Amino acid sequence: MHRLLKIVVAAGALAVAAPAAAQYTFTQPGRPLPAPPEVWNNVARVNLGVSFYNSGWYYCDPYYWGGYYYTCSSGSYVSYVPFTFGPQVDVNLGGMNNLSVGLNVSVGSVAATLYYDMGYTNAVNRSDTVWLWEPTLDYVAKFGAPTQDTVGRFRVGGGMYFGPNSKIGGAFRIGGGASFLNASRLGVGLDLVLEGGGYNGYWIGGLQLQVSPEIHF
Repeated sequence: MHRLLKIVVAAGALAVAAPAAAQYTFTQPGRPLPAPPEVWNNVARVNLGVSFYNSGWYYCDPYYWGGYYYTCSSGSYVSYVPFTFGPQVDVNLGGMNNLSVGLNVSVGSVAATLYYDMGYTNAVNRSDTVWLWEPTLDYVAKFGAPTQDTVGRFRVGGGMYFGPNSKIGGAFRIGGGASFLNASRLGVGLDLVLEGGGYNGYWIGGLQLQVSPEIHF
């Protein structure tokens, strides 16, 4: 009984002393608590990359060249592989939800084969430099805490095309990517975006591959 009483008294003493010891450990003079890490939820970036488009959109108007009257037909084919660049800003709406506003500027050569007979036996190849302007608006879901170094993202949205001779169009956009060094003020992003829609009354489909220096704020 005497020994049991000693054990109870010792346990009580330890229970009282433990909180005091913990308080002394973390609040003793000269040992301030560490500051919480700074968190940035918004991103501004400059996209740099290459795009791949296939379409009949540019040369499907009647065209007179070399003494022949050419017109696009089901046999015509157009490819457009431009250098693409432009600004983009992701604004956090709370949690994983973000609104992304950007502008893609594409410049490259359009190559096409034009036929002037329905048997597709006589053709001419032509190439021209084309500028295409595309403002974009996307919803972006980000996967990972702002304090993580690598954060993945999924985007879905749309874009408008503004090209030569006041021709316009639009496309649906879907893609994914990631931000690296996300917990730092400066980072790097990688994105892959698929697009599909119409331009000047004709279908257009494309793939964008982009790398982007980022500023987190």
